[in-house]
Amino acid sequence: MNILLIPNLGKKNAFECTCEVIGRLSGYGCKCYLFEDKIEQFSQMPVASYSIQSLEKGNADPKIDLVISVGGDGTLIHSARRAVQLDCPVLGINAGRLGFLTEMEHTSLDQLEEVVSGEYTIQPRMMLHAIVKKPEGIQEFSALNDIVISRGEQDRMVDINVEMKNGFVNSYRADGLIFSTPTGSTAYALSAGGPIVYSSIESISITPICPHSLFSRSILYAPDEVFTVTGKHINNSEILYMSVDGEERIRIDSEDAIIVSKDEQYVKFISFGSKSYYEKLNKKILGRG
Repeated sequence: MNILLIPNLGKKNAFECTCEVIGRLSGYGCKCYLFEDKIEQFSQMPVASYSIQSLEKGNADPKIDLVISVGGDGTLIHSARRAVQLDCPVLGINAGRLGFLTEMEHTSLDQLEEVVSGEYTIQPRMMLHAIVKKPEGIQEFSALNDIVISRGEQDRMVDINVEMKNGFVNSYRADGLIFSTPTGSTAYALSAGGPIVYSSIESISITPICPHSLFSRSILYAPDEVFTVTGKHINNSEILYMSVDGEERIRIDSEDAIIVSKDEQYVKFISFGSKSYYEKLNKKILGRG
């Protein structure tokens, strides 16, 4: 079994946890890999290098059977998108603070044996797809959590128009808009007043960020809707930016348009079924655990 580990070594327990994971998996007969930029820090461990460049070019070799994220939710989101590229499931081990999306704690690594023996279920998670249309061409992106259109660093609100294939949705005057998946509903969208959506209910939510309106609220849409987003009255002093899962940041100019829809691909989360969604929600998000 070939396993790619993606640790966030900025987390307090991540290095020690990754070393233990490598040791345990090697003992189970698995072959462990790390991206080239991390391999030197684990030179004493039985781990091989994996090429990021080959993965980006679609020439991933050898075939990876599982991606393991060691860090927090942000690390897992990044790792999940890599797992989609590799067409394999992803397991999150929490070595961060919240760890709402992660399935294992760094103190419960005995469960790795269940992973190797296949004693788990797969939870498919919906993703979003964004196409940025510019005069010079198009760019495409996939997001597990959210696609955020915002005012960037300027100290003024922006005007954002949203249309669907069957008509106009709204013109928002706000600091920005959040398009989120059910997975992303417990992230930035929640902070902006959006609803919590159960992870298996496919939908796209639009949540305005600090809207200049008493009546501008989050709206939940069917997953098959397609949205066209444009900036209104954009000039050199009013620039929009689009961010994808808090990672890529793309400038949006007046002649650009963003098409947001459900992605054809799904993230495959590994789950042991030991805790329900509501248990984790109460304990880690609502603080009732």
